[in-house]
Amino acid sequence: MDKRPRKPGSWTLRLALIAIVVATILGWAASMAPGGLDSWDVANGLPLAIILLLMVMRLSVSTQPLGRMAKHLSVFLALGAVLVIGYSYRDDLGTIFGRTMGTVVPGRGTQIAPGTMRFQADNGGQFVVNATVNGKGVRFLVDTGASGIALSRRDAERLGFDDSKLNYDTPFSTANGMTRGARITLDALQVGPLTAHGVHAWVNEGDLNQSLLGMSYLSTLGRVEIKGDTLTLER
Repeated sequence: MDKRPRKPGSWTLRLALIAIVVATILGWAASMAPGGLDSWDVANGLPLAIILLLMVMRLSVSTQPLGRMAKHLSVFLALGAVLVIGYSYRDDLGTIFGRTMGTVVPGRGTQIAPGTMRFQADNGGQFVVNATVNGKGVRFLVDTGASGIALSRRDAERLGFDDSKLNYDTPFSTANGMTRGARITLDALQVGPLTAHGVHAWVNEGDLNQSLLGMSYLSTLGRVEIKGDTLTLER
């Protein structure tokens, strides 16, 4: 086995290369915080600094050829760049992810601004909204022509309403003809960040496939706008 000592020039080049890498990373970190690094930045950057120190110590005693070490360093730099960029734009990436999911799963919707939700129409051109009612999820079909909220008996039972104690004494017409409803009050109905309390609703006595979200909730909002295949709800 060849145990000849490395040439002094090799050490010099190796340390110079490591110094350039360290200086590049520190300079980049400083540029990401124009106002300077506060205690929060330092605390969050400490794990990265430790990893960087360990990497430098490992490379400084490495017996790999200088060219191979430089290649490995470039890989580490590229991975570090991806992580830094991803962390810097985490809010934007979260928004993009939310909008993508809102398109793929229309009922999920997208919060496009504080207090503003946007929904895409489904394949049938209707707007479906995933809401939270009294702490439980309910999938609604938006019906701006309905004066109130109509719950299916199945959804009402999931929300804890005892069907045997409901009084179906309110007649109203539907696309399938006349039916009756039992008036109830929902403690809270939430669509994204849009919450209304004490909302009146009716449990449909007939065969309702999907609960309807009508004006008794929509009228609590500041804006309900339909443009093409897009529904916007704003506080």
